[in-house]
Amino acid sequence: MLPDQESFDAFSRALKRRGFRKLSGGEFRSDFRRLALRAPRMREGREAGFVFMANGLKVQVWTTYLDTEGYAREQDAGWVLIKQGDKIRYSSHPHYRTRHFLYNLLLSAAIAKERVMNRPLCPKCSAYMDIAYGQALKARYWKCCRREEHDDGKPVNLDWDHGLPPIVVEFAEKIRKERARYRKQLRRQGRRPGAAMRRRIGWEVGNPQNVIPAR
Repeated sequence: MLPDQESFDAFSRALKRRGFRKLSGGEFRSDFRRLALRAPRMREGREAGFVFMANGLKVQVWTTYLDTEGYAREQDAGWVLIKQGDKIRYSSHPHYRTRHFLYNLLLSAAIAKERVMNRPLCPKCSAYMDIAYGQALKARYWKCCRREEHDDGKPVNLDWDHGLPPIVVEFAEKIRKERARYRKQLRRQGRRPGAAMRRRIGWEVGNPQNVIPAR
């Protein structure tokens, strides 16, 4: 079910009320030129994107909606990313255009915003903690590796939900439970969870020397 102009406008207003702003065409062109980005396949039009920045991190929301044309791409999925510099440190699961596509995308964006707003400080050295990769495909946690600044010389790890308001944790837990049920269903069907994600080809960066590092 592809979103129409009216539903997309309502979605845009909801994001803006939460502090997001729409990415401009100039920002798109600047990043494409600076990084010499190449898409993994031919893509129609310029997708409407939104951004929220706080505490050295950036949330990006990709909507599948072509702003100038006024309709969504036929084949695409929505995404919510958390970036540090140009590096993607967290990516949501793809949001497919089901009946509740825009609601799910808005919820994912709102949770990501709360994560960057509540980016924890290391309890040992008071520096911002970084997003680290867990063992599972989409697992994340907070980590500080500044051992030389820690009295015991050890890194510090905190839970991915650390510092989030209880209502946000509740929504995040609900999403995780739904994903767990989905993975269980795939296994019963003899399919491997995350297989499509592992096969997915990302954007190619032609100018890696221009990439802004995560630190």
